[in-house]
Amino acid sequence: MRTFHLNLATRPYRDYRPVYAVVVAASLLTAVLLLQNVDTYFKYTQETRTTRGGIAELERRTADEQRTADQLSKRVATVDVKALNAEARYVNTQIAQRAFSWSELLDQLETVLPRSVRVNTLSPSFDKSGSVHLSLACSTKSADGLIDTINGLNRAARFSRPFPTNTMTDERGVTNFSIGVDYLPNLPRRVE
Repeated sequence: MRTFHLNLATRPYRDYRPVYAVVVAASLLTAVLLLQNVDTYFKYTQETRTTRGGIAELERRTADEQRTADQLSKRVATVDVKALNAEARYVNTQIAQRAFSWSELLDQLETVLPRSVRVNTLSPSFDKSGSVHLSLACSTKSADGLIDTINGLNRAARFSRPFPTNTMTDERGVTNFSIGVDYLPNLPRRVE
């Protein structure tokens, strides 16, 4: 059996006030939150304008520096390193030769060589370690001139490894000999 509702209204009565109240409250809350979001967005854009400008400037400068670095890398790639190293070694050798103290060498030889030995020629060659190899062409009238020269060079602290390379005595009794010896100057100059 069916329940019988007595409704005498021309239209059926339904109470929509609570639904309208919820819709109005939700609309007001949505409007307030929307205004809050808009306000937050404008504050954010205003407060970060200088920071964004600074970031943009830094990104522009970074891009410029990257382009410069790329150009320099290309230039460095075109450099002939082997030729540059050879030139640097040559220049360093020239500097070492120019800085060589001849007066110091001659003073050392004067104290080492016997009085009977005369130096005819003296030729230095520079080593990478900073030592100098000397080639001496000498002459003496003494029979022990070569031996005295080798002994004097062995006793000296600045000279090492003396070795005779050539000996010849002429008809007048003068002995001509060549000797090679390593010499370490006071300020050795390393040749790279």
